[in-house]
Amino acid sequence: MIDDASAGGLPHALKAHAGHDVRDTQEVDCCVVGGGPGGAVLSLLLARSGIRVMLLEAHDDFDRDFRGDTLHPSVLEIMDELCLAERLLQLRHSKIQTFSFMTPDGPVTMADFRRLKTRFPYIMLVPQVQFLEMVTAEASAFPNFQLRMGASAQELIEEQGVVRGLRYHNHDGWHEVRAHLLVGADGRASRMRRMAGLVPIKTSPPMDILWFRLPRLEADGEGALARFGRGHIMVMLDRLNEWQMAYVILKGSFQEIRDEGLEALRRSIIELAPEMKERVNHLQDWKQVAVLNVESSRVPRWYKPGLLLIGDAAHVMSPVGGVGINYAIQDGV
Repeated sequence: MIDDASAGGLPHALKAHAGHDVRDTQEVDCCVVGGGPGGAVLSLLLARSGIRVMLLEAHDDFDRDFRGDTLHPSVLEIMDELCLAERLLQLRHSKIQTFSFMTPDGPVTMADFRRLKTRFPYIMLVPQVQFLEMVTAEASAFPNFQLRMGASAQELIEEQGVVRGLRYHNHDGWHEVRAHLLVGADGRASRMRRMAGLVPIKTSPPMDILWFRLPRLEADGEGALARFGRGHIMVMLDRLNEWQMAYVILKGSFQEIRDEGLEALRRSIIELAPEMKERVNHLQDWKQVAVLNVESSRVPRWYKPGLLLIGDAAHVMSPVGGVGINYAIQDGV
């Protein structure tokens, strides 16, 4: 940890603010809230530019299941321009070169990324935790970068209509950060957006998604496959030795599906993908199924003096096409 003097902070004595015992106050040029792809990439670029930046992540680690991890060719080109592509390609990943729909007569290819005139003619699937650990490790090489894990932003500091900083809470108490600019990159349920009083305009796509994994065999084919039948849609994403399955359901219908039981879900999966008949028994517990409440929204104004929102904090993206992580990174750049 950088001490108060070297970080431009105030003395380390406890101070009472808004009923809290604040352990210390630090001053930085920019404080980024949210250690997702957008916040991490932005923090790295600021650190490279010599800007004093602090990145706050509310969780103790980056490991969350079924997070956006589909890097599109355009973003891979950005990673290349940032001299990160080679390190990125060293991470364990899979590549989606085609997107096909399965029909009774066989697969129909709807997209073939190999036709793109780029060094990266594919969508790269890399676990988000590994991507974030790589980016923050790069940033940590700079002495003007600080990463605070388990740091939950709780209060904005506003003076004369300008956001001047925030107070966050972690395992050892309350802390204060003063910054010329705060960046809210804290996702679709953004606390920064809520504290700033920036209200999103919401739309409600008529679907939710069940995420789960099933084993993949070499004979299955590769890439991304979509299956249709009996009012259901299921997308299968190639993750080397397993399929990441996206089972589309009507919005708000998960409880009804759960009440019908796992066996009914397994039967529905087999109807869409008969080759999974011997593999659906890997689903033994509802804990293996993650529910994504699909929504999309945007804030008409994504800033106020001293504060900027990026990524899902500013515009929640539909999961269709896996665009969310890509827009977040582009916002950060």
